[in-house]
Amino acid sequence: MAVIRRPSTRPDSSATTHCPKTASRSSAERGATMRKMLEGRTILVLGVGPSLGRTTALMCADEGANVVLAARSQPVLDAVSAEVAERGGASVARITDMNEAGDCKALVADAVERFGRIDGLVTVAHAAEDNKTITECEDDLSNWRPIIETNIYGTLQMTKAVIDQMVRQESGGSIVMINSMTANLPWPGLLPYASSKAALAAAARQMALEYGPRGIRVNSLHCGAILNDGLWDNLQYLATMNGTTKEAEYE
Repeated sequence: MAVIRRPSTRPDSSATTHCPKTASRSSAERGATMRKMLEGRTILVLGVGPSLGRTTALMCADEGANVVLAARSQPVLDAVSAEVAERGGASVARITDMNEAGDCKALVADAVERFGRIDGLVTVAHAAEDNKTITECEDDLSNWRPIIETNIYGTLQMTKAVIDQMVRQESGGSIVMINSMTANLPWPGLLPYASSKAALAAAARQMALEYGPRGIRVNSLHCGAILNDGLWDNLQYLATMNGTTKEAEYE
């Protein structure tokens, strides 16, 4: 069940919802704020765990956005919410399992209640575990199912909840799906993951066509390798296949 932590009146509150500090600013500072790219916008970031999701949320805050944070871990949400507040930003956060449509709708409802609207969505969360070649897979491809459920259905459930809200607002918006180069470039040992990402890329193109006339942009960002634990796991897989080391595969 999703959990929301409401703001506390105590100065040291670690509540999930944060508001920017009020302080006098110079005219130069006020001018700099007005030039921020996302000033007054509300951006939902799906998957604000360590690495790309957290960085995306903080960059949105730095550009003046109200940030809506989604993750499966309350400590992660608390930490990122606090960092947003330190930057003078406002946020609302909720424990969210994107595989549960009710969680997705509840997060959107929280965002609208707090900020009045949603202007953008960045989907970062994904699953990449238990990748195998086709001959290594179970006969019923059961190892594919968690990856497909999360990367396609989960991502699209959150996307649907946000686009439904954008359609109601009648003021357009922007969806950015963090995808992967593996959607277009084969990579050993990533068959289920790459297949899910290719499907998501096709879905993004389709939604861009269908909702562009309503002012809603949908784009896929196909990232290269990001140096994190997942990359090292994949390099170890390649090393085992090739009889080398993960350091050698990295080079």
